[in-house]
Amino acid sequence: MPAKQLKPRAKPKRRRWILLAALLVLFSAGAVRLANVAAQRKAPTGKRVSLMHDGRQRHYRIYVPKKYDGKSRIPLVFSFHGGGGTAEVASRMGFSPLAEQEGFIVVYPEGLNKHWNDGRKSKKFTEQDAKIDDVAFVLALLKKLQHEFRIDPARVYATGASNGGFFSHRLAIDASDKFAAVAVLIATLPKPFEKNFQPQRPMSILFMNGTADPFVPYNGGPITPNLMPRLIDSKTHDFQRGAGSSTDAAIKLWLHFNGLAGKKPRVERLPDKNPHDGCRVVRRSWSGGKAGSQVVLYRIEGGGHTIPGGVQYLPERIIGKTCGDFDGLKTIWRFFENSSP
Repeated sequence: MPAKQLKPRAKPKRRRWILLAALLVLFSAGAVRLANVAAQRKAPTGKRVSLMHDGRQRHYRIYVPKKYDGKSRIPLVFSFHGGGGTAEVASRMGFSPLAEQEGFIVVYPEGLNKHWNDGRKSKKFTEQDAKIDDVAFVLALLKKLQHEFRIDPARVYATGASNGGFFSHRLAIDASDKFAAVAVLIATLPKPFEKNFQPQRPMSILFMNGTADPFVPYNGGPITPNLMPRLIDSKTHDFQRGAGSSTDAAIKLWLHFNGLAGKKPRVERLPDKNPHDGCRVVRRSWSGGKAGSQVVLYRIEGGGHTIPGGVQYLPERIIGKTCGDFDGLKTIWRFFENSSP
């Protein structure tokens, strides 16, 4: 009788990859929650409000400075949370104290399922498809706030980090007539917009990106959050989160559109206030564009997927280094101030 044929066992290498894939699923579910641990130690700021839009109940938080008297026109800043975040988390990040000090209203909208449809057309998130119009939601929210407060239409701004930064960039293109300036933080231009870059008007825009960002590559490419960098090579694994342009390519598009192509930038190397953070900062700025527009880049050499002046919310081996040479949020507000007529 012939010997019974046994099924060959899975090769050790294959078993190892199966185990790693399983671990990745488990870790990814809670990774973004861990990313906001530092912020969650603080109480949320502002007031939580609901808004019905497109048959869905949407939410946002709003912080109004005590000095607002309801008579004078006041600036408005939209601050968008990153992927996996919430309005509550965003409200803890530091803009509210700055709003109280400087006298502007800050609103923290909340994305569906904790994400924004930023135009990357990611296969990972169902809310990043044409059925979810977050741009229309933001414009409806802006209209509501203009009805409730004396918002200065010439001083409406947008900023955000990561997924919120990508979405802010989308607003700069799709709704540039509503915003005076936009700041893109640890994000870039969603790849599909490279071939469809048609802002409605010249726009002042700021980029603040790290050259060693492990999630959003400075030189462009797939968005690949790697929660286990020692175990998985992110270059060979597509997490289906879409792709972004290189920071330099995005800047080039804006320079051309704003009428600044060919103009040499002003280049400054910021003081190395924290020599132990492993980062240096180079600021490049182009001014005098159409309608007074400007383009500014804070290139964080050695910086990771972090906010300059913020906290190291996850280990450096996962998110990279945090620059301590300047305060990112204050810098964004100063840029907004200088971008208004």
